[in-house]
Amino acid sequence: MITKDMTVHDRLVVALGEILQERRNKLGLSQNELARASDFHRSYISDVERGYRNISLKNLSRLAAALEIPISNLLALAEQKVELLHQITN
Repeated sequence: MITKDMTVHDRLVVALGEILQERRNKLGLSQNELARASDFHRSYISDVERGYRNISLKNLSRLAAALEIPISNLLALAEQKVELLHQITN
């Protein structure tokens, strides 16, 4: 969950995790299924989705491929989410 006291960078990490989770759910995948498709451990997927991990570009690429969405779309959606929340809270 994004909170007002977070830095912009932390908000982006959390927003990206939320976007990844939304995409996974839209595709009807469990964390285990996504983990197998992207060659990660399920706990890593969980940490990324909750914003506990600052994911690398390489790992984001693997997740994006498994979720069948371009990295640029994931990042744009995360930026939009952060901007929208910024507008709402200010």
